[in-house]
Amino acid sequence: MQANLTHHTSTRKSIQVTVPAAEVSEEFGKVLAKLAPKAKIPGFRPGKAPKDVLLARFEREIQAEVTENLVNKHFWNAATTAGAQPISRPALEKVELREGQDGSFNALFDVAPEVKLADYKGMPVLKQKRLIDDAAVEEHLEGLRQKAAKFIPVEEPAAEGFYGTFDIKVKPQGLKAQEFKDQVIQLAGERAFDKEVIGMKVDERRKFTISIPEDDANRAMAGKPVVYEVLCKDLRKREVPELNDEFAKDMGNYETLQGVKDFIRKDLEEAAERDAVSRAQSNMLDELLDKTPFEVPSSMTALQLDDFCQEFANAVARQGMDPRKVNWSAYRQSRMRDAEKAVRSGYLLQAIGNAENIEVSDEEIEADVRKFMEENDIKKSFQVVKEDLEKRGALNEFKGRLRTDKIFDRLFTFSKITEELLDKAAFEALLEAERKKEAGTPTARFDAGGVEGGDFEAQEGGEPTAVVAAEEHVHGPDCDHDHEPVQEEKAAKPKRTTKKKDAAAE
Repeated sequence: MQANLTHHTSTRKSIQVTVPAAEVSEEFGKVLAKLAPKAKIPGFRPGKAPKDVLLARFEREIQAEVTENLVNKHFWNAATTAGAQPISRPALEKVELREGQDGSFNALFDVAPEVKLADYKGMPVLKQKRLIDDAAVEEHLEGLRQKAAKFIPVEEPAAEGFYGTFDIKVKPQGLKAQEFKDQVIQLAGERAFDKEVIGMKVDERRKFTISIPEDDANRAMAGKPVVYEVLCKDLRKREVPELNDEFAKDMGNYETLQGVKDFIRKDLEEAAERDAVSRAQSNMLDELLDKTPFEVPSSMTALQLDDFCQEFANAVARQGMDPRKVNWSAYRQSRMRDAEKAVRSGYLLQAIGNAENIEVSDEEIEADVRKFMEENDIKKSFQVVKEDLEKRGALNEFKGRLRTDKIFDRLFTFSKITEELLDKAAFEALLEAERKKEAGTPTARFDAGGVEGGDFEAQEGGEPTAVVAAEEHVHGPDCDHDHEPVQEEKAAKPKRTTKKKDAAAE
């Protein structure tokens, strides 16, 4: 076997592999031997068809299997021997494999980028944090009070503010009648329909006509009289509890209202701290990315886009819509920038973690798994859960997320941190500015996983030791002349097992 490695970009390589004729013929023989007993050809008993008949009848299938076998046998060894560490499966650009002749194939693949770190020590970091004052506590407490409201049945006639449940039959002039069952309406005096039903009692029926304005948005009904037949099925008032010690006891293990307020303040302060740290990490990462340019492997971006699509498809399905109706090409294009940033973030954090010799112990991973089990109320034994995670390769995600957290902790120890407390107005202005800056925050599959594990295992980056310059033209999907189409498979990737977002996503 001979191999010649060609450099196209810092992360895109190709390798030309030559396979001796004897080995090509041997592989054809193996494939034919496996195919012959199963082949059904008119006029021949199973296993008795001549070789030339099999080759003519199943040429495509035989060629495909021979190619797959020889590529699997030689590609990875040839690439690593030449000094390249592939991170994607090969895209076969040109294949010449004929029985009795020397064979060859040319395979395109990606390698990890070489990340040349800029100075990441002594960076100024602004930590913007929401001020948790009495007003913030009272606002949150009022929200809890409103959520605790109860809907109490009433016997008096419907009045403004009541919640009524109605069966409604609607008959616009010149149109078919429509019926709507169990319509819950909070009555408001300014609406024409509400004015007609105010005063109704439970089980009462009313029939009335409303003239729809000419400028109504529903052009089919605009300017027409509409006949309504209404049955009042239920009437309720919304009753909000008073803020007192009894309310506190209903909220949980609190004896007094002050106890609830103390808990709210502590909870809000912890949330504000987490939010401030996450925002500071995101801003720090953005600055480091700006200072550290490097090429993103296209195969890794494609994997990240696959994850975005899967997450979006799941969200669409949960809302009762058909994911097949999504314009996935447009969606992938809209998330391209997010995907590239997520991939670059992962490689950058990995490089910093390697430079700082940051590792994660087995004890730390086990503690995080136990925390995950507690947060998700998993009743299985720890050993069963751990073995299941190991079987699915999901422990690397725990390791990667923990390593990412440790990397940011180390970066913070090097940084000059200034904390800024923001009142409600200033904090909402900050959020609005962030919304305008970013259409959405990517959830990255890439983290700072392992020197020994994670998405970047064995990816050292840098130039291979035996690289030659690319030819003037390389066959690819953008060529303006005919050639064999590129067939590329993407490497398998571990599945996510938690909803907890790692810092590299910011």
